[in-house]
Amino acid sequence: MSVRIVAAADQEAILEVAERLRHGAVVVAPTDTNYGVFCNPFHRGAAERMYAMKGRDGGKPLSLFVPTPVDWQRWAKAPQHPGFQSLLDDVWPGPLNVILARRRVVPDWVTSDKDTVAVVHNRCQVLNLLSIYSGLPLAATSANLSGTIDSGLVDLTIAVQHLGEFVDVAVEGEGPSEFTISSTIVDFTTAPPGIVRQGDVTAEYIRRHLPDLAGAPAVRPGVRDDRG
Repeated sequence: MSVRIVAAADQEAILEVAERLRHGAVVVAPTDTNYGVFCNPFHRGAAERMYAMKGRDGGKPLSLFVPTPVDWQRWAKAPQHPGFQSLLDDVWPGPLNVILARRRVVPDWVTSDKDTVAVVHNRCQVLNLLSIYSGLPLAATSANLSGTIDSGLVDLTIAVQHLGEFVDVAVEGEGPSEFTISSTIVDFTTAPPGIVRQGDVTAEYIRRHLPDLAGAPAVRPGVRDDRG
């Protein structure tokens, strides 16, 4: 059976999807970059379904998508870096994930038992509405089978081809992404902070706020590492 697809503009359907997320549904939805697969981070069964359907390595943590620029503070601790807040103020909402020391309220199955968590606040309106309406940060990874899609973005067609038979519902965004590759990831738990993956937010741009930013990213631009 093909997955039910609802439109981002269908507010009644979005409210329904948000309620289903609260109760353990697994949902495909757009982000600023890739389509992702999302669940309630406090529902262990839903998170385990996401790992299983993707064939995802259990040692790779999920990301937390938050609906406002300040909600990260509920789930992570502020790093002792003078450029951190100015970077968020400049880029968020946008395609930038930051890895921070987690607060203990974040479940181990989201962080893969690590003491860190990746948080991001995108500009994607329907994604933020799903978070607001459900009352949750949303645990996520990209909506493709692990080890596939080495370059470019995961769109709705790819997401449905890869995961459509496993998810409960898919949300179709209102247009294609304006970005070209996956989000940039900056790790603030290292000294100095370093780029884990570079997306359209470049190292040169980030150095306006973090002049001590460590060198080349561990994952070359365009290559996916399944962190959304």
